[in-house]
Amino acid sequence: MRPVRHKPSRVGSRTTSVISPARLCPGAMGEPALLPRLVIRGNTSLSWDGTVPREETVDGLDRALEAFGRVLVWDLDGIERNRPNLGLVRHFEGEPVWVDAGVRHAEGAVDVLVAGAERAVVGTKTLRSLSELDEARELSENVVPLLDFVDGEVWAADEIRAIPPADLLARWRGMDIDTALLVDEAGRVPRGVLESPPPGLTLFAGLLPQSEAGSLPDGTGAIVDLWEVVPRKT
Repeated sequence: MRPVRHKPSRVGSRTTSVISPARLCPGAMGEPALLPRLVIRGNTSLSWDGTVPREETVDGLDRALEAFGRVLVWDLDGIERNRPNLGLVRHFEGEPVWVDAGVRHAEGAVDVLVAGAERAVVGTKTLRSLSELDEARELSENVVPLLDFVDGEVWAADEIRAIPPADLLARWRGMDIDTALLVDEAGRVPRGVLESPPPGLTLFAGLLPQSEAGSLPDGTGAIVDLWEVVPRKT
């Protein structure tokens, strides 16, 4: 069993369903930081080559953490059915794993953090209202908002979709949030949203093939498919 580096609780701290062709360590000069995304369903993950069994999934996530600093886990059971499988998160408790488990309400973000995620990712595709994100943020600073897009249009409840993306980013920065994610499975996040982020807010956008990561505006990190940057062994 791999060693686990336990960290203090992240709760109360004040400190869709497709695979895109597409190190949260700083890139080399002129290169964007990469955030690998792992899509899971149940005890397996998904790749272009098909379903990846649990043991290989754990190995791939472990290698990605070593190579890139952190990983985004995309839990389809949570996103599609509100039934997240947090077993993989618990296995990596204490590691820099960010998890989108389909949070609808503030308590869902708390569940993700209690399971051991470094950060709970709260996506607009499942979030019921902005007040739920506000409440989650009051409970912990380890919450990362995610703007979901479909064909360049915000995917969200009517209340959220009525607010321009740039205004949402400004709102979140005003809550002292330092990082936000923007995802369109086809890589069609509006360029204008990325070019003028609020000062102090770091953006990661995707999904993109690694070869296109450099097309993003300076300072914007790229969300890429984990199995592209950490190839399967079999």
